Parts: sequence; structure tokens; C-alpha cells
Amino acid sequence: MRIPHHLVRSSTGLWSFRQRVPADLHGVVGRRIIKRTLRTNDLRQAQVNALDLATGYARAFALLRGLPMGWSDKKGVDALIAEVATGKTRDLTVERVHRPDGTIKEIWQIDTPEDARLYRKATGGHTDAAAAPVPVSAPVPPPPRSKIEPITLGKAQDAWLASLVNRTLPKTLSIKKTAIAGLTNFLGPNTKVARITRNDVARWFQHMRDNKISSPTLHSKQSYIGGEDGFFSWAMTAGYYPMGENPCTGHAKYSIREKRDRRKKFSFKAYEPKQLHALFAPAALANLPLSVRWACLIGLYTGARVSEVGQLRGADILEEDGIPCIHFTDQGEHQHLKTEVSDRKVPIHQDLLALGFGAWVDALKAEGHDRLFPNAKPTAKNGAGNWITKAFGRHLDVVAKQWGPGKRGFHSLRKTMIQEMQGRAVASEMRAQIVGHELGDEHHGTYSRDFSASEKLHGTAAGDDFKSAGLSVLDYRLDLDGLRSIL
Repeated sequence: MRIPHHLVRSSTGLWSFRQRVPADLHGVVGRRIIKRTLRTNDLRQAQVNALDLATGYARAFALLRGLPMGWSDKKGVDALIAEVATGKTRDLTVERVHRPDGTIKEIWQIDTPEDARLYRKATGGHTDAAAAPVPVSAPVPPPPRSKIEPITLGKAQDAWLASLVNRTLPKTLSIKKTAIAGLTNFLGPNTKVARITRNDVARWFQHMRDNKISSPTLHSKQSYIGGEDGFFSWAMTAGYYPMGENPCTGHAKYSIREKRDRRKKFSFKAYEPKQLHALFAPAALANLPLSVRWACLIGLYTGARVSEVGQLRGADILEEDGIPCIHFTDQGEHQHLKTEVSDRKVPIHQDLLALGFGAWVDALKAEGHDRLFPNAKPTAKNGAGNWITKAFGRHLDVVAKQWGPGKRGFHSLRKTMIQEMQGRAVASEMRAQIVGHELGDEHHGTYSRDFSASEKLHGTAAGDDFKSAGLSVLDYRLDLDGLRSIL
């Protein structure tokens, strides 16, 4: 007999019911899997009980989808599921009669139309096992489906962009606006969002290819319209598009050769030791404003992105377990992060402390500044770090005239720091938590723990199963005495 995918059997022989929570409800329900014991060793009885539960959970999920957007009362969710889906499972009485030929006949007691429906589903439609007459039942209506609200593409475009304003960098918002405007212009602003098909989106991509739109631009538009935080994901959550397959995925793909060429062309190069010493030579660095000198050093010793550095506040410099740290966060006004794992606390390297980082921060606070870089424009189109990028670029133009080809910039400091940690036995999981990278697999994302500030700085203890050095092993061999004199 084929066992349904929602039934699992424990080592004791008891059956359990296993229900996946729909992807769009993970955040509301707070889990991906619901599991309940069925308290029976009998497969047939387990099938009947499981069918009863499956119907209840389907109704619960439908009700949750019908709740107002933003509703996140965890206790209310649990109570709703308990009320709708976890009522008492139905028990049917069965008698087993041994026939003379050695086979066993099951005789089930069926008293109601609901008993009959469950029995027929559990047995695949066979009815000769029931001793009592099976009452004729009316068809059971399917659980209610969430209603799709009709909205035109033009109005949906405006609503989606409005939802992004307070959580998206101005430059990114501008790019997303251009992407959705392209789809709206192609399909027409009066097109109903719920009626857009994968074929409609495919025609749009072909139209762009016919107009010589480059592969990187196609990928960008696909990401903004069909990505996890894209237009169609928003439309599904808002109830404007049916839940299910996103119609704007898979239309633009890089070939293996294109991927290789892009890595060569667009990847930042790490700085070699001689280049790093030239960039951070006291005489050269002194040509930059004081705030830019500190921004460059923060980037070198934390691996932070330029936008993360430019938006730092005085309140982001704190202690954790007695260790001075920089908190890269999006909790302050006009602060943004690239990904969820970008929110992190990075111990302040001993070189930064020796250069007077703490005194510099205290001086800014004493002058009444909330931000470490008060002259930065937090609402700038390219982010709060754009001024650092430009200043460092001018510095690079002067110092790196004879360095040969290669893409270099402030982001190269991040790559340099990561490679330096790699070469000094800082494990990949440790490096990822320090610089705010997502390793991209379930093992690391779900099961790995966060390292403490002490572990990030000094590494894990000698007796730990997990071995890794910490941030303190970084040694760029810079002229700290000379740098201290200009800071």
C-alpha cells in the first residue's frame, strides 16, 4: 500500500501527521513544518485521522491568508490554528474477521456522511469493508480560497514603489522604478495584474532582447521584478496575484562563459601588501580629510561595505562582553543594509584602538554629532557612503598610477581583509559572520550558532570542536606610529 507523504512512522510504530506550512505563511505561522502524533499503530486509521487534520489545516491556512496585511499576533496565530485545525480527530471503529482462507476482512462502523467520506478517501474508494450501510453524502465543498483583488498594473506599480520608499536606497528605488515602468509600458497600465502570465513576461524579455538590451540589464530587471523582494512577490503577499509560481523567474540566464567573463571584468581585486602600504602610507593618507582617513581604516579592519561605514552613528560603537565593537545595523534613521545577515557586531581591531579610534569617536560625541561622519548625506542617491567612494577614488588615482589593469576601489579593502583572514586560518563561518556574508546553505543558515564577540576577536578556544582564529590575527604591518600622528 502506498503511504501518503504526510504520514510518518516513528521507531515505536506510532504514526504521525506531517504538514508543510505554505511558503507565503512561514512568517505568520513562525515555522515551516507542523507535526502531530496520531496515537495509532494502524495505517488505515492513521490515514483517516490524517485526512481529517489535512482538511482542518487547509481551512486554517485559508483564514490566515484572509487576515489584514501586517497582522503578526503570534499568540493569535497559534490560537487560530488550534481552534480550526487541531480539533479531535475522527475515530472509526474497525473489526477484523479472520477468513477460512487465512485472509483478514476489515469491518468498519460508519455512522455519518463524514465517516463515509473519510473512509472512501482512506481506502481509495473501496466500500465492501463496511458492515453498516454507507449513507449518501453531499459533496464536501473545498476549503475557501483567498480572494484575488483586481488591480491594474499601473496602480499596482505605484503601490509597490510606495512600499519601498522608506526601506530602499534612492538609487536602488530609481532602478526598480525604471524596471517596473518597462513592464507596465509593454503590457499596458490597464492590464489586470492577476491575469499576467509567464508568456506575457517572456514576450517582454524578448522585446528587450530585440532592442539590444544587455544581459546584465535583463538580469537586473528580472531580479527587481521577480526576485524575493520584487514586484510579483509583493503582489502575491498583497493579494493581487495568485500564490504560486512567480512568472518573472528564469527568463534571463548567464552562460558559463558569460559568468566567467563577468567575474574577470567586474570583480574587485584585492590589494597586494606593497599596494596597501602605499595607500596607507602616512604621507599619502594625510592628503585626505580626517573623516575619510578613518573611513578607510574602518573599511580595512572590518571589511564593511562603504555604505555601511558612511551611515555609522556614535550609538553604533558599543561594548559586548567588555569588548569594544562596531554594530552595523539598519535600526537608525536612514540606515540600510544589503541583507539580513549584514546586521552584525564586529570587534574593533587592536590596531584601530591603538590609532586612537575611541578618542576620535568620543570627540565627535562631545561636539554633539550623532553620526561618525556628520558631513555625509544620508539621503544621497547612491547612499551615505558615496562621498567616501569618490574621495578614496581620487586617492587611488594618485597612488596607483603604475599598478596596471584591474578593478580597484574602496570595495577592494573588503576583499583584501577577507583574503587576509582566509590566509591566517579564520574559518569561513567566522569570516562570514564578521563581514556579513550569507554562506547560502541550510547547514550554515539554520544550524550554525552566532559567534560571541570574544570568539570573533580572539578565535575559538583550543578545546572547542570548531577551530578558528579570530580577527586579532590580522597584521597588515602598517606604519602605526606614523598614522597615529595624522589621526
